[in-house]
Amino acid sequence: MAAKVYLFHISYDGLEDRIWRTVAVSSNYRLDQLGYLVLALFDTLAYHLFEFHIGSQHFTIPDEDFSTGADMANFRLSQLELKPGSRFRMDYDLGNTQTFWLELVEIQDMKQGQGKRYPYVLDGAGQGIIDDLPCEELKALIGQIDRNGRTDEPFYYGERRLPWDYRSFDLDILNFVLKAQVRRIEKDYAPFWE
Repeated sequence: MAAKVYLFHISYDGLEDRIWRTVAVSSNYRLDQLGYLVLALFDTLAYHLFEFHIGSQHFTIPDEDFSTGADMANFRLSQLELKPGSRFRMDYDLGNTQTFWLELVEIQDMKQGQGKRYPYVLDGAGQGIIDDLPCEELKALIGQIDRNGRTDEPFYYGERRLPWDYRSFDLDILNFVLKAQVRRIEKDYAPFWE
């Protein structure tokens, strides 16, 4: 069967109007690859486990301490019987859960020779999330930025301290670095499947 293009609207739980993306992916994408994509789209440091809940199905990374669902790497999006309007969640950092909601907006035919174009971000808002920061604290930080136009909260990225502003979103830069970030994240998670 020919690959299709799935358009997903992905948002951060509790901040759906502030932090979201619309992205196009191939129906041949595996579910674990969709997870890596979400982690890259929302500027995570990608060092926690994540899982998907699709209807009554639970998909996990194979880990002897935490794995209670089907191995997500064994499922392509086309196998999940998703239809436009299908909505499901991805939980990241199972100790301090960060939840993303994914909704399949549309399924399109993929033009011949266009497979390497995907994934591709069509639109979005919000810089992303801050790892290990609970949603309520992130909401408070965003409220501070909305009131004051800035925050004094630094964002730690490795050893660098950077100012954090959720309004910093650049579609062109995200698309420019996206595929390399997804490959790096996939490589970092690879030991779970060895």
